[in-house]
Amino acid sequence: MPGLTAPRAGTPFPLTYEQEWFHTKTLSSGWSHKNTQLAFEILGGLDTDALAAAVRAFVVRHDALQLQMDPVPGPHPLQWTRGIEAEEEVVRRVKVKAASPAQFSHYASALLSRDCVTPWSYGTQRPFVIRLLRYDENHHALLATFQNLVFDGRAHHLFGHEVWRDYQTLRDGGSPPDTAPSFADAAVRQRERTSERLREQAQASWRERLAFMTRVSWPRTGPAGADPAEGGVVSAELPAATVTVLRDLCAEFRFTVLQSAVGLFVTALAARTGMSEVGLWTSMDSRASRDMDVVGMFAGSCPLTLRDAGADAFSVRTQVRDQLLNGLRHQRLDAGDLTALTREAEETGGARVSRDIYVNLRRFEGNSAVADGIGGLRITADAYPLHRITFRDTFALHLRCTEFRDRLCIDLLYDGHRADRPLARSVLEDMLAGLAATGPAG
Repeated sequence: MPGLTAPRAGTPFPLTYEQEWFHTKTLSSGWSHKNTQLAFEILGGLDTDALAAAVRAFVVRHDALQLQMDPVPGPHPLQWTRGIEAEEEVVRRVKVKAASPAQFSHYASALLSRDCVTPWSYGTQRPFVIRLLRYDENHHALLATFQNLVFDGRAHHLFGHEVWRDYQTLRDGGSPPDTAPSFADAAVRQRERTSERLREQAQASWRERLAFMTRVSWPRTGPAGADPAEGGVVSAELPAATVTVLRDLCAEFRFTVLQSAVGLFVTALAARTGMSEVGLWTSMDSRASRDMDVVGMFAGSCPLTLRDAGADAFSVRTQVRDQLLNGLRHQRLDAGDLTALTREAEETGGARVSRDIYVNLRRFEGNSAVADGIGGLRITADAYPLHRITFRDTFALHLRCTEFRDRLCIDLLYDGHRADRPLARSVLEDMLAGLAATGPAG
């Protein structure tokens, strides 16, 4: 889209490719609504005014959180920004009367769960709800939910990093930044960067990968005709000492920790199922390097094709790394392109595009819990699990890897029908053994 200019406040601008695809899928397939959620348990003498000011500063300087759309957005909507008013409430403060810390935590989980599934009212509501709950002067909870259309995994990281940084700045008598890179500008630049030649290259790459995804088949693990068992999850956590060694070993061979984890997952899966080829999906962040500090929605799903899944573990990790780079290079296609290419692949291949395996990767630069450096507070992320909310997972296996500086968390969800608990457990155990022996022959 050559000739686009940076939009001013109130001026319509296009959705990113990832926003457009998310919006199209929401309109066409009846996806269950689920906002992006963050939650922090805060123990210690919190300065609630400073925290509220830090959160407000984040919302004011990141224009993605000021986005508006038509009350009933059609298939090709535009968006614009509406600035935060001087007296507008950004953080909702609530004093909770609870009989115990456990009851307070239960209330926080219930409230976060409700916010998580509450749809955004287009045209009238801000695309976020942020609450600061108080149990007593030394026990608080910060709960935040953001509409997926404006918030992705990178934005999730930036919120946690910048809010606590600015809290400390305010406590020290300073002022947080009042500007940030603009999502509106970045969305325009994304469209400008896509030439017809690059679009054709991206189409060719997706066409090849989607054709592959119609050929791969998932081996049923249970006996034919058996009633499917209930799905579940197996989990593991690598502590700081192990992660530090692992990170150094991965760097020596030019892998990231998460690339290594996915490669070992594929190796284990091939060994346990006999699959020689593995196709999986992952979420890909298409931000340009100059836009890494932009809050907004640049994350879209992407197929990865591992054509020699039975090779040695080092080779498989190399395939994973190359596939991730290839996917990132060819990520920018609009919803019409992706819909047409998927239909073409299924008509040509005579089978549906496989979506049996999904990999969700998140990396945070800080520790999982911050004990020092933030005013003596003990801050724990993801402290309040969602209650009474179930989302049907359409994948046979769903790998979630979250890397912090001080630990690596691995969850492997299985659907109970195509993949059962023994398979998930054996794959996870093989992954852990491989992570403990990372290297060319590991």
